[in-house]
Amino acid sequence: MMRLVSFLHDGERRYGYIEGDEVKVTEGLGGRETGEEVKLSQVKLSSPFEPTAIFCTLVNSPRMLGVEGREEAKAMLGSPKFFLKLPQIVIGPGDAIVAPESGVRPEVEIGIVIAKPLKMATRDEVRKSILGYTVFNDVTAPGEMKEDIYYAYRRDPLDGKIKKMAVRGTHFRNKNRDTFAPMGPWIVTTEELSDVSGLIMRSIYGDSLVQEGSSDELVYGVEDLVMEVSRVVTVPKFSLITTGTIGYKGAEEASEYRFHSTEAKMIVEVEKIGRLENIIKPEQRQGNNLVYQK
Repeated sequence: MMRLVSFLHDGERRYGYIEGDEVKVTEGLGGRETGEEVKLSQVKLSSPFEPTAIFCTLVNSPRMLGVEGREEAKAMLGSPKFFLKLPQIVIGPGDAIVAPESGVRPEVEIGIVIAKPLKMATRDEVRKSILGYTVFNDVTAPGEMKEDIYYAYRRDPLDGKIKKMAVRGTHFRNKNRDTFAPMGPWIVTTEELSDVSGLIMRSIYGDSLVQEGSSDELVYGVEDLVMEVSRVVTVPKFSLITTGTIGYKGAEEASEYRFHSTEAKMIVEVEKIGRLENIIKPEQRQGNNLVYQK
């Protein structure tokens, strides 16, 4: 299986691919071999690449909408929904996720790595543009969402009257905190994995299995998501588009689901792609200041 990786060596970011217990070094992501080799055990893998943009898919499974069937979920959504995460918050395998006091949750997702720019892409163009897939954890702090809710006078879509209403606001404080975009541990290329349907997806927090399902639960598939983003904006080379997550075990209301901020392992894994492990580090307060170690 061709697994593309990035790692730090002598303070420099390097790229390569795994062969046995060695990393064959390449000129950039997926580039030509340099002839150098390093032992996999002697390097620390970082995020497999530095994305130019991160387009995250929102609510793309029935359980995240509170229903059972994909057709009902598709009718409720109408079209794929997206939000952005900042590339600067990306971390790699083994790195610490800094959790606010309000708590966090994992969201296991498949990350689609785009190898060339796309605009108004056809299905065939999308297929040819995908370099491969990585595991992405859309770490979320649901308790922070309240800070982006505000009141405004808006027209009620149910009765057509203008009235004071609560507006949800953007996914900023709950999604775009430092360290909230773990990915890795590698990219599995499309030559090795051309179809991501039917893959088991799981997430674990501490000792608890909190998500378990299949990529077949996703309402909109890989090609539909990439095409939709490209209709709105040019998808830049080496950007990441995520698929959205599956639901949670025993969740009464998926959007509220979270864990207390405690030091624990957070693991997300996708069959045939990989297993991504990170450590939760709660924010620490010194007086009125927040301090933490990455």
